[in-house]
Amino acid sequence: MTSIQIKCLLVMAVLALIGFGPLSLTCLIGFYILAARPNWFLVVVCELYRDSAISTAGPAFATSARSPAVVVRVKTAVILLTLLILDIAPVPVTGTIGLFVILTRPAWFERLTYAIYGQPGLAR
Repeated sequence: MTSIQIKCLLVMAVLALIGFGPLSLTCLIGFYILAARPNWFLVVVCELYRDSAISTAGPAFATSARSPAVVVRVKTAVILLTLLILDIAPVPVTGTIGLFVILTRPAWFERLTYAIYGQPGLAR
């Protein structure tokens, strides 16, 4: 496990615990990332996937004329809204998904991040 994974796990564990409240802070942070696309999040994702053998920033979410970054961001916002509603349940769904992403580093999350930022993939 890399040091960036450990740091992300600690932050996500805290967010998952806070997620037991009436409002999912994790979803709100997700909405902020969709709206503002802060550079720090892209840097964290690049660092998280830097040593990953799974890293395949490729065409699955790549931006094109048919799927611009705005469309991907709107679809992701709808999913986050759904997760926000599901987080009312006693189990923090969004925090659990975040922990899964950090531990397994699925290729779809890296591609989704690049699509949200309007980048088809970054050179390593």
